[in-house]
Amino acid sequence: MKKMILAATAALAMLASCNKHTDEIADSATGSVVKITLTDKTPETRAFFDQTAAAESWEKKIGTLTLFVFDGNGDAVLQRNFTAAEISGQTATIPVPDAAPGQTYSFYAIANGSALSGIGTLDDLRSQAESEIADYNGTFDEVTTKAKRSAGFTMTGSATKAIAAAGQTTTVQIALERLVSKVAVQATTDSKFAATYPGRVRIASATVSRAASSVSYFDVGTSHSGGTQNREHSGGTMPLFAAQTFSHTQAAKEQSGKYANLFYIYGNEDNMAAESVLLTLEGIYDHDGDFGTTDDQMPVSYEIELAGDSGKAINRNTYRRVTVNISGLTGADVAVTITPADWEGPFNQDVNIGM
Repeated sequence: MKKMILAATAALAMLASCNKHTDEIADSATGSVVKITLTDKTPETRAFFDQTAAAESWEKKIGTLTLFVFDGNGDAVLQRNFTAAEISGQTATIPVPDAAPGQTYSFYAIANGSALSGIGTLDDLRSQAESEIADYNGTFDEVTTKAKRSAGFTMTGSATKAIAAAGQTTTVQIALERLVSKVAVQATTDSKFAATYPGRVRIASATVSRAASSVSYFDVGTSHSGGTQNREHSGGTMPLFAAQTFSHTQAAKEQSGKYANLFYIYGNEDNMAAESVLLTLEGIYDHDGDFGTTDDQMPVSYEIELAGDSGKAINRNTYRRVTVNISGLTGADVAVTITPADWEGPFNQDVNIGM
């Protein structure tokens, strides 16, 4: 699984420390210095619907980065914002106060997220959520050339590690994942359609609906439509912010006789059919194939249900290519099995509809 990696190297010694409420390094008699290194392992830009699913430059750009460190009791000991220079140089040296050999610490990172305050415990952080899915989406031309959300793509990750013995190096790696899943759609009529009907179908728009409107920064459970489910954790119950109420309609982009759409959605953490994300294609059938005349046209609609596979779901940081082969004019509902894939390695979904 290729992801962006944070490599943290901690050298235990009598070194500088830092108050958890500030970014300033202060003198201290005890502690551990953590060196954070950002490593970008994703390939460069690719074409729409490409097989490689490499992240675009705007999908992997980091504008802000916050590191949270918690001790074994789940209490916050450090909250550190990287400076612009540290992000540009992809490294920062961060003191962890009062760290001692054998103690276990949890490292949580949020890139491009909203500013968080009042994080005193790990449960405080794990209860935070993002509700900005509409900001990620726009027209086809917008989302295929830039990050529509002004702050970029929010990415999160965490790791837990025990501090090594004095004089030894503690290495921690945090894999950053985007909160969203990427859905690319390409629709076209197939040979069966051409053999049966004299006219042509033009897809005007695609709509994703029944998608999550909010998602936890850190994966803490499963989503359920129509409301919020609570999950037990050490501090009581934690809301999951999982209403499946988001929808977005995007005009289709015609590319060499095929119709393209691109969406970003928050992870759908359940595979129940009633809670699956729905993809709806709306278009026009023209009997003589001349869309300049309208008296021989009729509307057509095709629905595709994007369900999980074997108890899995449309998880965050995944990419799926949905190829829609239109064989007829009727758009009966089609339940589609989805296998999540890494952003860098897409799952190819072929759908035959209108039979």
